[in-house]
Amino acid sequence: MHFSLFTATGAYNLGDELILLQEYTYLKNRYPKATFSVFTYDEKSSLLPEDFRVRYLPYFPHHFRTRPLRNIWYFIKTILTIRKSDVVVIGGGGLLYDDEKWQDFDKLLTQWKFRVWIVKFFKKPLVYWSLGIHLKKENEKKILPLFSGENTYISVRDSESKKTLESIGIKALLLRDPVISYDPEIPKLLIKQRPKIGLSFRSGFLQDELENIEKIISFLMAHGYEPILINHSFHSENISANDDVFLAGLQEKYHIHSTQNLEETLAMYKELEFVVGMRLHSLILSFVHAIPFFAISYGKKTDEFIRGINYEYSLAARVFDIEIFKKRFLQLEKEKNEQKFALSTKNDTIKREIYITTNNFFDGLAKN
Repeated sequence: MHFSLFTATGAYNLGDELILLQEYTYLKNRYPKATFSVFTYDEKSSLLPEDFRVRYLPYFPHHFRTRPLRNIWYFIKTILTIRKSDVVVIGGGGLLYDDEKWQDFDKLLTQWKFRVWIVKFFKKPLVYWSLGIHLKKENEKKILPLFSGENTYISVRDSESKKTLESIGIKALLLRDPVISYDPEIPKLLIKQRPKIGLSFRSGFLQDELENIEKIISFLMAHGYEPILINHSFHSENISANDDVFLAGLQEKYHIHSTQNLEETLAMYKELEFVVGMRLHSLILSFVHAIPFFAISYGKKTDEFIRGINYEYSLAARVFDIEIFKKRFLQLEKEKNEQKFALSTKNDTIKREIYITTNNFFDGLAKN
């Protein structure tokens, strides 16, 4: 069996690379003889282990204006790869959204319509895996062609995405983000000297962002912690999404460590005592490592994750108040052991739930 995987991989975002890793791991274990074509913006960012069964292909379009001839080849390879595939997988992660200024939604939608049209033309099974959909009301009906038709299997990672599809008459299975199934495997290191606390922020959402982040850093350092900037996105083209660039000034001012690649960020979680996080997958990785975390929620997907695990330590980014943060963080600090136990217990339960739901999802695919 040959799978073609369309995810957001190749943009140097840790969450997207872990989504791909988890999906590949599940499919490899379920279908031991399977081979894979992975569409990516840059294969160098992938966390997949070297595997002769995995072949990387560039997305079409990609830098079309500067590489027109090369994009013709991308176009042909996309068609040929889908044609030879037994199953085409799209997702997971937030692939359909219209709430980020740097992204042209209509252009994004056109690209996905093109890919889905090819899949349907060749009558291939189409699987949407834990997709995140966050759209304004006026854009919801525009995505209907992506999900209509036979031989289409749809799962979404949160109830808001499910409601969006239901509003246009599409049913979907609720299947949590694959990264929750990530298993760190290596035991957490013993903490020595000052305990390390991971900070994961993204630009454009937090009220008075640099001022408030600086206050958070000062507060934590004054309380004996060693802040570590755990960067999740190293996007080279969209600098506004690059966490390392965003906080370079504070990193230099306070002489704090800032992770420099996806592998270092992922490994750093094993050394952290607490996490203060905005990015969805910083919260999920804290959860799977059973690290007590303080969430600064910037959107529906982070709100839903926090509600989904019934977690109380969070503040909304748009109305962030440093004094409330200080008070509630000190409370979290007191409850550290209780929270670690609760997170570990919830994590085990949800991992089992994801495994069963994913099996049922692909059992439905096998029957058809």
